[in-house]
Amino acid sequence: MSPEQTVEKMRKMKMSAMAEEYQRQLANPSQFRDLRFDDRLAMLVDHEADVRETNKIERLINGSNMYFKAACPEDINYDPGRGLDRSQFARLLGCSYIEKNQNIILEGASASGKTWLSCAFGVAACRAGYKVRYCKMRGLIDELMVSRAALDGSYQKMLGQLKKTNLLIIDDFLLHEVSSDDMGELLELVDARLLTGPTILCSQYMHDGWIKIMGRTAVSEAFMSRIESSSHVISVKTTDDMRIKNSSLL
Repeated sequence: MSPEQTVEKMRKMKMSAMAEEYQRQLANPSQFRDLRFDDRLAMLVDHEADVRETNKIERLINGSNMYFKAACPEDINYDPGRGLDRSQFARLLGCSYIEKNQNIILEGASASGKTWLSCAFGVAACRAGYKVRYCKMRGLIDELMVSRAALDGSYQKMLGQLKKTNLLIIDDFLLHEVSSDDMGELLELVDARLLTGPTILCSQYMHDGWIKIMGRTAVSEAFMSRIESSSHVISVKTTDDMRIKNSSLL
């Protein structure tokens, strides 16, 4: 069988990356002449595995709906004025909190960089092979309510999808006024995910004041009990508008 036929068979078997690496070896015979067959084969397999892993991570990131898909964990700004604990972030970026079903609360003023940080956690999770979904609180609640009203099974389907999501990021938490129905939806969602995956909540309000904003009811107290009992709280401080500081227009 000719090299061309081998390449064609590789492509048909969906091993395009291996085919490309094989063609590279064929085009540079002197570079690989002294390598053993096992070594050359290992190079082909490694290249195929690396490309597949990269493609998987890209699919997870693209499918997450994250606001900042390029939020690289290595680019987190640990300026002392932000009050971020580098050792805490190192532990959380390792994704052990996902395995333990522990939540993260990101609290701080508007434009302090909470959304970017939540997406950095999301990107780290995608790199580790976890499925992530990012959403705004108001949009998520509206979507849940619309699917519930449809009475066609779409609510159970949506809740099932959210339950299977390894990491759920809810941005703009409590940015808009919440009703008792809203809190009911949030409690049901948290209950559904209690043993299946953690949630990251981003809010302009300190978490110890959430109950006042929600209204002290049995539902809101149950929600806070579930969230606070297993959450890492990160208070993001800033003296600068992070939206302006990170703007590509400047």
